[in-house]
Amino acid sequence: VVIAAGGADYINRLTMSLCSDQLADENTLPEALAGVDIVVVPVLLGANYKVMDTTSAWRNAAPGEKDRNFESTRADEVIAFPEGDLWNEYLKSDVETAQGQGFDVLDKGITITVKKNGRILRRATGLPPFGDFVGVMEVADGSRFGMPGDSEKYGGP
Repeated sequence: VVIAAGGADYINRLTMSLCSDQLADENTLPEALAGVDIVVVPVLLGANYKVMDTTSAWRNAAPGEKDRNFESTRADEVIAFPEGDLWNEYLKSDVETAQGQGFDVLDKGITITVKKNGRILRRATGLPPFGDFVGVMEVADGSRFGMPGDSEKYGGP
């Protein structure tokens, strides 16, 4: 699970990274993330660092001049929007830590990568490095190297 939290501009950039084609390339990130079982939880933070209506911000994101073929539902299979007040409590210490280190959480955003066992793998600022996640997970689960049984799951010889 990748939790990506930040202000409105950060959420807009995150939305574009998953839901629009960039320059001349077709965006295949949502398919690649689904292929390695990654779920992204975008979290919109307000000026008081409290969780806001992320779903509306995601659905109403505004593409820039380099964003082509924007469709806010393109990444729905790998997106889980936050619900409930527990997200404020969950994110509080990470937001405070990032602020204490001089990061602008609303503008730059924070990314928390959570392993399947619930432990935190990585904390960082900025947009999630989706390409790195896909590459690492392909190596970790053996799909890049043709582990036994992968032919049925991934196709191939």
